[in-house]
Amino acid sequence: MVLKASIFSLLWMSVINAQTEMNFSYEMKYGDGKQVTGTASDNPDTLDYNYFENLLDINTFYGDKIYIYSQLEYSNPPVYGNNRTSIDSILNTFYIEYSSDRNNIKLGDLYELYGRGLGFYTLQEQAIDYNNSIKGLSFKYFLRENIEISSLIGKGAYFYRSNPSKRETDLQLNSSVLLGSVNYSHDALGYFQYMNTRQQLLIDPALTGIFENKTEIFDDLDERLATDSNILNILLNYETVEFVDTVNISDQNFNWNFYLGPFDIYIDKSWINYEKIFGNEVFGSRFYTSVYTDFMGTGITYEYKNYNTPYLINTISNPPIVYREGSSVLASRNAHTLNFGNEIGHQVDFNKNLFKNINVLGNLSFSYRHQKEGMVDLSILDFLTMSENSEIYAYYPFRQMYLEMNGWSLSERLYYKVGVDYFSELIFLNSGKNTYAFTVPTHWVWKFANGNSVTTYLEIQSKTEKQLDQYFAIANEKNYINQYMSFSYNHFGKWTLTGFYDQEVVNNKVHQWPGLDFSFYLNSESQISLFYGDQKGGLVCANGICAEQPGFEDGFKVTFRSIF
Repeated sequence: MVLKASIFSLLWMSVINAQTEMNFSYEMKYGDGKQVTGTASDNPDTLDYNYFENLLDINTFYGDKIYIYSQLEYSNPPVYGNNRTSIDSILNTFYIEYSSDRNNIKLGDLYELYGRGLGFYTLQEQAIDYNNSIKGLSFKYFLRENIEISSLIGKGAYFYRSNPSKRETDLQLNSSVLLGSVNYSHDALGYFQYMNTRQQLLIDPALTGIFENKTEIFDDLDERLATDSNILNILLNYETVEFVDTVNISDQNFNWNFYLGPFDIYIDKSWINYEKIFGNEVFGSRFYTSVYTDFMGTGITYEYKNYNTPYLINTISNPPIVYREGSSVLASRNAHTLNFGNEIGHQVDFNKNLFKNINVLGNLSFSYRHQKEGMVDLSILDFLTMSENSEIYAYYPFRQMYLEMNGWSLSERLYYKVGVDYFSELIFLNSGKNTYAFTVPTHWVWKFANGNSVTTYLEIQSKTEKQLDQYFAIANEKNYINQYMSFSYNHFGKWTLTGFYDQEVVNNKVHQWPGLDFSFYLNSESQISLFYGDQKGGLVCANGICAEQPGFEDGFKVTFRSIF
C-alpha cells in the first residue's frame, strides 16, 4: 500500500509540473448473457454469464527523459482472470523509465525482449489474461556507438491455467531473475548479442499442479517413484504438508543477425543447465534460425526451431512459435498444441506479386517432438505426409498448409482475399484426439464512389476429430461442417453496422450463432460498439499461448474505446 501511494503521489506531482505531458487510453467492456458450457453442438448447457472490465492506460512524459506508464484495471468480473475491485489490486502495471544519450533505466514491471525470446521475453496479452512480467530494475549503457551492455534483476509471480477453458488462473509459481548481456554491431559482420541469465523457480506442488497435469514433468516424476522414496512421500502428502523446491536455471544465449549475399540470416541459441523438480541437474537447449531471401521477385522465409527442455516450466521466455497464426475465424479455432519444452519445427513462407494487383502467398509448417527411447525413428517425410499409424502418434505431429491470393481489381474498387487452409494434428496420448480441418476463408471489400464501403467475410470448414482407444482403434469420431459469414456496411467512416452468422453441424446436430453489431465513431479518438446475439466460443491464441473464449448466447455486449 505504501508503494502504491507513493506511485500515485509521483503521478500527481507530474501532473502539476509544467513540463509534464500526459495522454490516456480507456477501454470499457460490458457483457450480459448466457455462457455455453460443454461442446457447442453436442449436449450444450448454459449458465448466467456477465463481465464488466475497465482498462485505463496512462502515459506520462516528464520532459524528454522521463516516461511513466501505468495501467489501471477495475473488473467485476473480467472476461478472463480475477476480479480487480479493491484499491490494492487495480494497479495492474507500472514502470518508470529514464533515458539519455547513453543510458536507459527502467523500474517497475519489466517487459523486455532479448533476441527472439529464447532466453527472455516478457509481455502482456490482455485478451487472454497472460502476463509473465517481473518486477525489478533494468539498466542499459552504451559504451560506444556500437557496443551496449545491459542488466536486469527482478522477481515475479507467474500465474497460468491447468486448462485453457478456466476463466481464472488456478496455478502459480514464483520466480527471481538476474540477467546480463552485451550487444555488438558491425557493418560487415552484423549484430551480435550474448546473454547470461540466472533464474530460480520456487515450486510448490500444491500451487503448480505438477502431480495433476499429464505433462512430461508428470511422466518424469512418475518414473522416479520407483527409485526415489522422497518423490513418493511428496506425492502422497503434498496437499497436507508443505513441500517447496528451488529450481536453479542457468541460460547462456548467443544470437547473431547478418547478411550473406542475398540472404538475411538470423541464428539464436540457448544452452541451459537446469534442475529437475525435486531432482538433479540436467542439460537442455533451445535453437532457432530464420533465413530470408528474394528469389526472382518472390520473398521466401525459412524458419527452424529445436526446443529441448522437457522438464522445465517455461516462464520468462516466449520463443518463436514457427507456425502461422492466421486471421481466419474458422481456421484459428484449430490451434496447434505448442510445446515450448519439447518440439522440433519447420516453416516455409513465400510471397509473390504476380501482376500489378494480384499477390500470392503460401505457408507450410510442421512440427513434432524429440525421439525418446522406445520410439521408432521417423524421417521428415513421415511428418510431412502425416500418415496415421501407431509409430507416429508418440511424436504429437502437427502440419498446416495455407495458400492465398489477394489484391485489388475493378479500378481498385474491389479488394478480395481467397485462401485454402489444411490443418492436421495427431494427439493420441492423454485422451487427446486427431484433428483434420479443411478451411476456405474469403474476404471481400467493395468501396463506393461516395466513400462508403461494404465488407464481407465468407468461410466454410470441414473438420474431423477422431479419438482412439489403447489399441489405436477409433473409439469416437465427430464430423463437423462449419460456416461463418459477416456483412458490414460503413457509412462515411461515421458508423458501421455488421451482421454475423455462425453455424456448426456435427453428426447431424445443428447449432447457430447469429449476432448484430453497431459501431459508432464519436470522433477520431473515440468509438462505441453495441452487440446483441450469440457468439461461438473457442480458443484465442497469441504467440502460442491460448485461452478459451466462452461461448455466448442471447446477450448483449458494450465496448467503448477512447484516446485522450
